[in-house]
Amino acid sequence: MTVNDVVEDGAINILSQPILVPLDGSDVATGILPYVLQIAGKANTPLVLFTAVDPDAIDCPASVMSAESPSAGEPTAVCRVRIEESSRVHAQDTLHGVAARLRDDGMETKATVTIGDPAEEILRVAEAEGCGLIAMSTHGRNPIGRSILGSITDRVIRASNIPVLTVTPVRVRKNREEGAPLTTIVAPLDGSEFSQRALPYVERLARILSMEVLLTRVVRTEHPVYTDTELGFWVPEFREEMNWEATEYLEQVAQHLRDKGLTVRSQVLAGSAARALLNLAHETPQNLIAMITRGRTGLSRWMMGSVASTLVRRSGAPVLVLPAGLPARPWLPVAAPGAAKALVSAHLSTGIGRGQPVVSRG
Repeated sequence: MTVNDVVEDGAINILSQPILVPLDGSDVATGILPYVLQIAGKANTPLVLFTAVDPDAIDCPASVMSAESPSAGEPTAVCRVRIEESSRVHAQDTLHGVAARLRDDGMETKATVTIGDPAEEILRVAEAEGCGLIAMSTHGRNPIGRSILGSITDRVIRASNIPVLTVTPVRVRKNREEGAPLTTIVAPLDGSEFSQRALPYVERLARILSMEVLLTRVVRTEHPVYTDTELGFWVPEFREEMNWEATEYLEQVAQHLRDKGLTVRSQVLAGSAARALLNLAHETPQNLIAMITRGRTGLSRWMMGSVASTLVRRSGAPVLVLPAGLPARPWLPVAAPGAAKALVSAHLSTGIGRGQPVVSRG
């Protein structure tokens, strides 16, 4: 399945396709299930529980290894096959147990176990099952005890052409103590058409799950602004103009979504994108963050890829990472350059700041 397969006449079918849930037998891995059940329960979406037994993670006892000779590789080969099969049976029994409990709760669920590289198998099975979403924890252990999900989640996010929902072990522990209902979906935007491609997914999720939408844009204030002359400037008018542009832009997008019947608010954040969004995530614990993997700022810097990665690892919130290949959505406003650059030019022409940055004390 490709991104275009889940887009039809502008309607996002992310919640009408099966959800693939990679599990490995650990409590951390199953920590994604409360979110999956909240989504699938409201959308009546079938689940595909999945485990991949990684043959490269299988080690044989030293006694078997020492029995080998250059001409006889059979002991290790037999050992690996036996461990591989034992791991497959164990994974199958575990998955079937989880699937049975979910079916008892009324969820349409199937269980699948394969042997192979976990990241590659996750992507292959997601396509074979026609899934519209992959939901997985960022850490976990496979049936024979090796930590696998951290690097695997990263590989899946980078290669997947369908959305990936992630949750960290920290959030899993909090869920057990406080519950896991999601009330707000946070949509970070950077003013570009690219970042806005996440909004149809945000709209779809918010509508089905009855969630409030929080639109955010970060005004980056942690460093002086550098022009072509390599002089740094940071003036009060410049910051005010950037805040005004961000506020106006977010309000346009918010009103567009309100006109569709959603509850929407907006918030302009200041500082570095990653730090500001991390703080927001920690302040609003019942949120889900939805963002595309890359986007452009007004200064033509690629930022959303690294920001998404930081949020997945450190926000403690479930993060819906949307693939970069989403179709364009030309019906939303794109932030105009505005008067901010003109302010810099004006200060340059008057000689203000030549030789040193002008730093706002406001």
